[in-house]
Amino acid sequence: MSVLVTGSTGYLGLAIALRLKMAGHEIFGLTDTVTGTRVLEARGITPILATLEDGETIRNVTQLVDAVVDVSGHLPAAKLFLATLEGTGKRYIRSSTARVYVDASLGSLNRTVHKEGMAVSPIRGIAQILETDARVQQAAERDIHTTVLRPSIAYGEAGGPVIGGLIKRAITAGQSLYIGPGANRQSHVYIADAAESFALALAKAPAGSLYNIAAGESSVGDIAQDIAGILGYADAQSCTMDTAYTAYGVTFVDGVLAGNCRVDATKARIELGWQPNGPGLQDELREGSYSFMWS
Repeated sequence: MSVLVTGSTGYLGLAIALRLKMAGHEIFGLTDTVTGTRVLEARGITPILATLEDGETIRNVTQLVDAVVDVSGHLPAAKLFLATLEGTGKRYIRSSTARVYVDASLGSLNRTVHKEGMAVSPIRGIAQILETDARVQQAAERDIHTTVLRPSIAYGEAGGPVIGGLIKRAITAGQSLYIGPGANRQSHVYIADAAESFALALAKAPAGSLYNIAAGESSVGDIAQDIAGILGYADAQSCTMDTAYTAYGVTFVDGVLAGNCRVDATKARIELGWQPNGPGLQDELREGSYSFMWS
């Protein structure tokens, strides 16, 4: 199968592109930089040099491939892909985010674990993501084989926008922070296991389907403490929202530090046969790739 992967030079997008290539698919990777084309070529992926605003190129490429795996996070691009794919029966897999389930608990534990289909009360900035997810699922009625995956925090290989971002922010701030008691919990998934879920969805997911992707969860306080250990700080520090906003930024605090994001991925395990087996986040932080790279 020929597959266009957007976000193909990003942390999750590249992992997905490589996993699909390993499965025998012909992969085209969308990138908007010359450096990105070199990264993809070096890994045997055919680069498409264009931006997601380049509607003509996107439409032309989409018509040539059998499937699109959209890891861009670019909401207008989803509309363009759906318009182009309508009536073709081709597969369109959207990488959404488990952040749609984040609450505003200010560091306290919320015992709710979200399954697909449960009602969601989105925090600021999330409603449009939910609307796009629903639009993608509904597009199955227009002869597009759509699937939405909601990965939780991806980690591993000493990187990732969330875990790597927490480490970088802790270095800049000179301390590793959490909000209030730090009892709020975040679901997470090893990067290779996340990529595997996309390969399985491409092969098995029914049209109009939605899956949460998560393998474990940790309290934000524990994550912050492990990061403090990596960086040689005595302890992680509890702080107020205002202090965290100043040190880590509003989006990062609202999406990770301040809330719970707990998801159930039983549906993916049963329907797709997804079996995550990567190392746990705690192991990766304490004695794995992060400890090796950052300590």
